[in-house]
Amino acid sequence: MESGFIRVADIKDIQPSQMKEVQVGGESVCIANVGGKYYAISNICTHEGGPLADGALNGYEVECPWHNSKFDVRTGKVTSPPADKPEPVYEVKIEGNDIFIKLTSKSKISLQFELELIEKTNVEGTDVMSFKFSKISNEVDDSQQTGLLNYAAGQFAFFDIGEVNNDPKGPIRHFTISSSPTEDFIMFTTRIRDSPYKKRLSGLEKGAKVKVRGPEGQFVLHDDYSKPAVFLSGGIGVTPFRSMIKYVTDKLIPLKIVVFDSNRNQENILFKKEFDEWTALNKNLEIVYTISETQHDEHQSNINQNWNGEYGRINKEMILKYLDDISLHNSIFYICGPPAMLNAMQTLLQQELKISKEMIKVEEFTGY
Repeated sequence: MESGFIRVADIKDIQPSQMKEVQVGGESVCIANVGGKYYAISNICTHEGGPLADGALNGYEVECPWHNSKFDVRTGKVTSPPADKPEPVYEVKIEGNDIFIKLTSKSKISLQFELELIEKTNVEGTDVMSFKFSKISNEVDDSQQTGLLNYAAGQFAFFDIGEVNNDPKGPIRHFTISSSPTEDFIMFTTRIRDSPYKKRLSGLEKGAKVKVRGPEGQFVLHDDYSKPAVFLSGGIGVTPFRSMIKYVTDKLIPLKIVVFDSNRNQENILFKKEFDEWTALNKNLEIVYTISETQHDEHQSNINQNWNGEYGRINKEMILKYLDDISLHNSIFYICGPPAMLNAMQTLLQQELKISKEMIKVEEFTGY
């Protein structure tokens, strides 16, 4: 095989009209089979990082599963927004049953870092864990350090923890960086599931080294601080909002923020202690907690007896209780949570509250 090509898969692994994610040269690549011919395109959507291989392939067009951006697998060209930047594509060669691709200078190369785990904590009563890593790595030069240290609140990165085998989603995951750029550590927070990656992750010991690629993503704060921010979060979807709230509070940014934090019960309010502390420090910050398990749920009756927050899912009445008409139509709305919650909140805002689509930013958690 010609120099520069790397074997990535067997042709039997990818049936016609199917796709497969592969990791090669530190990059996530989507291999697509269109009528028996194979194409390679970056697997990371240029809009907000969705995994293209998890989307739909229709002819030569791949659709991102997160926000429905579409790209031509032959050229990487955007064929349907919201993405506005093309995807890198790679030259493909077939030799026997083997698929090879060639990484070139045109490929999208993200900065990579090696960080050390300094602390991991369980959120009591839940399957959620937070992982803190040293912010400085001796493995990279100053220019690379600057790249990671200058991440924006709300962005995400890819974490390669090593020794992950036979995980159907591959050996690498992306997580929102839940720490603020103002903090002296890199942190992400995630639910631990019964997958090879998550099992390996939960078992990491202090001092473990992980490879990190990024930062990525456009789910970040707007620049016009005269427009309030309204955060709508569901469960683990609160992680980018922790980063944003901490950043705004530390930097004394004059941005009005109202957070609607929806969870199953009190135990699952992930950052309540920190949020309450930051609310006391930041006069522009208001947190509205709501739980979907009611006071009538017997197994939660004792836990919820002292609850003074809201009950039920976020709805029109709840939002109007805390936002006046001026704030409602002058705010930028940020939605982050699982797909069903995201869709429900978009419908609520656009159809019931008549909020313009241009005033809404979304980030989806797919649950893996």
